[in-house]
Amino acid sequence: MRELTSFEMQNVSGAGVFDFIGSVVVGSVTGITAFGLKWAMSGGSTGGLIGVGIVSAGVGLIVGAVVGLVDGAMYGAINGWDTTAAWFNQVVESQFDMGTSPVTA
Repeated sequence: MRELTSFEMQNVSGAGVFDFIGSVVVGSVTGITAFGLKWAMSGGSTGGLIGVGIVSAGVGLIVGAVVGLVDGAMYGAINGWDTTAAWFNQVVESQFDMGTSPVTA
């Protein structure tokens, strides 16, 4: 009987399940944050149909958060932990950068 490698040990022990669940959760949170904020800024910059930007921003936030939840969960499920964690770090770092311009319509 031979010794298992670290990759084989991870697959045998079921660690891939926690990797999958963690990447889906982190992807969902990242998607909600990234899409919700971008869609809210985009909706608020348009002013809406009657010139009330706050209504457009609120709708953009809600719709963007829902789309981001689904998109982020799929991204995490498909790409795994390493790529999803890198995406999370990129989103957080760009939110702290005040020089990043919001999405405009």
